[in-house]
Amino acid sequence: MKLGRVSTSMEDVSLKKARYLQSLSGLFQGKKRETPLDSPEAFSALYELNYRPVYRYLFGLQGGPVEDVEDLAAETFIRAWKARRSFTGDPDKAVGWLLCIARRLVIDAYRRGRVRIQPEIEMPEEIPERGPTPEDRLLADERRQTLWILLQKLPIEQREMLVLRYMLDWRVHEIGEYLHTSENTISVTIRRALARLQRDWPQGKE
Repeated sequence: MKLGRVSTSMEDVSLKKARYLQSLSGLFQGKKRETPLDSPEAFSALYELNYRPVYRYLFGLQGGPVEDVEDLAAETFIRAWKARRSFTGDPDKAVGWLLCIARRLVIDAYRRGRVRIQPEIEMPEEIPERGPTPEDRLLADERRQTLWILLQKLPIEQREMLVLRYMLDWRVHEIGEYLHTSENTISVTIRRALARLQRDWPQGKE
């Protein structure tokens, strides 16, 4: 009876080992793993849901020109499509994954010296809402141009936190989770960045 139990146990081990080797074989043979973004339809839905926040994030980090931001946004989704099988989370919450890709693109652009900071930045119409009169619109445009120029002078870490907080309307704890940083650090950094913007704001443009 003991020999019978040993034999059965050995067969179980062999069966488990065979299944394990079979699964590894499938991986080495290029077997595709099912992911939430495999289909063009699923990725199209991801694009429709997240293009605007990705664009706003990129514009906040880089500040224009608009054509460069559009190119970076397009490249973000191209890279996301190529890496779609590495994504395993909820497609409705994929914005953090996309922003990580976008952030790397901005950093690479800075390293290659491809970022062009202009004294007068062409502003997208949707950021933010315009005033009701031509005079108000002109004043708002001047203030926005000043803001974007000053933003580019901040360290990228401070700039990114301001963009996430005020352009994407993320809460402090959401920023902390995304950046793997404590809420206290996020709050302190944002306060310091705002204080620097206020300090550097040109007189007569309040």
